[in-house]
Parts: sequence; structure tokens; C-alpha cells
Amino acid sequence: MAAAMQSSLFTVQRASTVRSQRLQPRRGLAVVRASGEKKQAVQTPAPAYTPLFQLMSFSGPAPELINGRLAMVAFVAALGAELSSGQSVVSQASAEPAAIALAGLVFVTASLIPLATSAKRTFGPFTPAAEMLNGRAAMLGFAALLVAEAVRGSALF
Repeated sequence: MAAAMQSSLFTVQRASTVRSQRLQPRRGLAVVRASGEKKQAVQTPAPAYTPLFQLMSFSGPAPELINGRLAMVAFVAALGAELSSGQSVVSQASAEPAAIALAGLVFVTASLIPLATSAKRTFGPFTPAAEMLNGRAAMLGFAALLVAEAVRGSALF
């Protein structure tokens, strides 16, 4: 009790020094008053940079996000090229490997920059959960397209 009375929250005053209109203090009585502490403003730190190895780790956010985005682009591009040229995905990829590698590099870089700076933005229905679901569906769809073309021996569309 003595330690609490000496802390910064409690001050002990003699009853004779307390001035109150409602209470007449008794002689020798100690009055304890509590006072609040001033709260310091909490500053939020700037978003920290996330190292590349942490982003690309097995449980990191980047691998599934990047593969999902690449699968979405690849599925739509393969479908469009098959409809216009009639070539399978494998023949399209073997005809233009540099263009595919460059497009993949651009998408990987564009995916890593917001992840490294911890920027999170949503726009209407385009939420991170919807993007992950669409990416997973595109990965399954692209894998199914490759299997169907391998079994069939020609372009699917």
C-alpha cells in the first residue's frame, strides 16, 4: 500500500490541506486522490521492406500468387492463340520462348514489388482472396489443357 501511495498515480495529502465544499475533513485523516497519466502518442512505423528470400520461401506469399497470375495470363493467351492459329500450347511455347520468358519476368517483377513494400490495395471485387481463387482455378485449367492436348495429340480448341 505504501508503494502505491508513493507512485505517480496516487498522491497523499493531509486532510487539513484538502479544500472541499461538501466534505469537512477530519483532523489527521489522509485523503488519497488518483490522477491519470498522460498517454504518449503511438507512432505507426513505415511499412518495412520484406526480404526476397522471405517472400519466396515455401510458406511465403509470393510463390502461389506469382504462379496463379502467370497461369491466368498463360491460360487466356494459350486459348486465344489456339483459337486464332490452331497450334497447341507446346508448339506455341517452342516457337517463341524468349517472348514467353520476358512476359514471365515482367509479371514476376510486377508481383514482387507490392509484396516487398507491403502495399495492400483492393478495388471492388478484386480482393486478394478472389485473386488466389482465380489463380488456383487457372493453374488447374492450364494443367488440364496441357494434359488434354497431350492425350489428344493436337490443339484442344
